[in-house]
Amino acid sequence: MQAPGPRIDATRLYSDPNTRELLRRMLTENLLLEPKIGPDGKAHYPLADEVLGLEVDVNGWVREMLEQAILRKASSREVVMCPVHLRADPMVMVECVKCRSKVSSKRSLIEHVYCGYIGDDSRFDKDGTLQCPNCGRPVKTQGELRVSGVWYECQNCLSKTSSPKLVFICKEGNHEFTSADLTLVNIDTYEVNERVLVELRNTLLLDPELAAMLTEMGYEVSAPAKVQGQSGSVHSLDVYAKKDGETVALQVAVDSKPVDASAVIAFFAKTFDIKPNRSVLVTIPAASEEAKRLEAGYGVSVVEDFDGSGAVKKVKAVIEATARPR
Repeated sequence: MQAPGPRIDATRLYSDPNTRELLRRMLTENLLLEPKIGPDGKAHYPLADEVLGLEVDVNGWVREMLEQAILRKASSREVVMCPVHLRADPMVMVECVKCRSKVSSKRSLIEHVYCGYIGDDSRFDKDGTLQCPNCGRPVKTQGELRVSGVWYECQNCLSKTSSPKLVFICKEGNHEFTSADLTLVNIDTYEVNERVLVELRNTLLLDPELAAMLTEMGYEVSAPAKVQGQSGSVHSLDVYAKKDGETVALQVAVDSKPVDASAVIAFFAKTFDIKPNRSVLVTIPAASEEAKRLEAGYGVSVVEDFDGSGAVKKVKAVIEATARPR
């Protein structure tokens, strides 16, 4: 059996709405966090730049998501980097090993399968059509020809080689470096860690659905929310709603097994200080028997839902059932 994923302090990690939106898009649009080399020659994550904003340290954000096992490396590739300016976008050119000219043409050795002739590909061109220069037979299909090799011909000294020298030219300073000088650096692509998909889906998708439901019911909603209690302490909640002097506090608890009593106790500690009119704890996939025994004594309504799909309807029923009569 696969070990359950790490427990996540969702309120802390997702208190930034931009972080929530980026992870939500990765989930709902099935997106990867893919690096691209920008005009500055550096690796960037365009999706993260778009959602988090250019002022955010994206690499630092990625490190935190990796440390919390929310993201994981999906793939990695090596790119060539200039050893001086650390740019990963050099121009690559073929240099003649004799005269050092950087103007070459690539030629292919072509074999005519029918007669066995082997020659330069240019010799098969007969007034715009393909024809064997040896037997004169027209070439009608690609299967009649076979590539036997390639070479590079210098346009300056006409020397030929099958192993040309590659030279890299940095776009900053226009200086050259070779394969002996270059630096290879890994750039990684990231995906949402499948071990926390259930928790993330409910945190990122269920919370907005609960907020939307309360908004439709006429509440003023904050999600996520920070609410100051009577003690002066500020408490974090997944959803907090107000209407006509009544308040609702909502928290979502997700685990790989029935949520234990500690979730009820932790939520009660917040609501005892905040004093909402209704306190609702959504437990996915269920609540333990001990947690349910604490429900009445702690003034917390525990709503169980196996996968979160029916939670909004159940929470709405609880709020309507306990609403103050007018």
